[in-house]
Amino acid sequence: MKFCRRITVVLLFCTLFLTALSLPASSSDDMGKEIALGEKVAADVEKQWERVADPALSARLSMLLVRFLPYLSRPLPYEVRIVREKMVNAFSLPGGIVYFTTGMLDFLRTDAEVAAILAHELIHADKRHVMIQTARASKINLAALALMIASQGSAGPMILTNLAQIAVTNSYSRDLEREADKEGFRILLEAGFPPAAMVTSLEAMIYDQMKRPYVDPGVFMTHPELSERVAYILQTAKEANVPIRRKKALNLLRPSVESGEGKTVLLLDGEPVWSLPESSESRDIAAAAAEKIDDLLQMETAPYEIQIISLDGKNALRVGPSIVAREPLPRGAESLEAFRESLVRALGNAHNKHPGAKYLH
Repeated sequence: MKFCRRITVVLLFCTLFLTALSLPASSSDDMGKEIALGEKVAADVEKQWERVADPALSARLSMLLVRFLPYLSRPLPYEVRIVREKMVNAFSLPGGIVYFTTGMLDFLRTDAEVAAILAHELIHADKRHVMIQTARASKINLAALALMIASQGSAGPMILTNLAQIAVTNSYSRDLEREADKEGFRILLEAGFPPAAMVTSLEAMIYDQMKRPYVDPGVFMTHPELSERVAYILQTAKEANVPIRRKKALNLLRPSVESGEGKTVLLLDGEPVWSLPESSESRDIAAAAAEKIDDLLQMETAPYEIQIISLDGKNALRVGPSIVAREPLPRGAESLEAFRESLVRALGNAHNKHPGAKYLH
């Protein structure tokens, strides 16, 4: 497998370069040595994968990164880099460098989902997960790990090879992966991103797995399983009383109102769902309905929650607990029943764009 061959070559380079490093016992110097370790690994990573020099894309990732910095515990020189590789993968190195493959950036659909993966990888770096996992794999503690790397003895190259492999292939144990997910969810929320993005990105990976007879290592090579990770992220959100609303993470079911050619039209994701004759009254009605739909119509809304009810002998369209529109309507407006059918259809179209989720619990 081409990807594995590349990893092997990277690991060999890592072994050769990193044996020259030393990690002193002084805790004040540990961070500097960790950063140097990460930079050496990064140099070898970029010998094997072309680093993408795209100023616009780099600026986009840097803007996402800056929002997380206040919520990380260590002042590492965090940086996001891109390498040209179709494999869907992201990984972090000791010292704070995070890599996204172009395959990962093509796979994720919104900035919120990119931010979710970035949050997860930043926690791996912030919590020194690569170092911890390497020490565990070598059955030694962190202090002993540092000394063995510094010694340049026979065990050092093997340990460094393990370290690089863990970083590039995300081979973390269950507790470290869970911490990256839960703490990643926390900083995603604190940084003001839609927290549901951590769920939708994993759901998309689950759905992608279902379509593949075999999946190469990368972020898919996870332990615990993706479905288990989704479950405990949802439980974490529930315990924190944080609603999971996938539409914001996916940028779906977004209403807008347009007027022209004698009509005022309410649209969902650019598709007309309700038409009224153009007038100031119609624009007010459509704008009010759009505002309520933006709040009430969620990916998690069941179709039966979109219904026509009778109020004082007049029809009204209810979405969830609230009324979106009611009679009387301007002459020439589409009926509320037609409006309801269009909303149900738009909801189904949105589900089709993110088919990996279990919307109803």
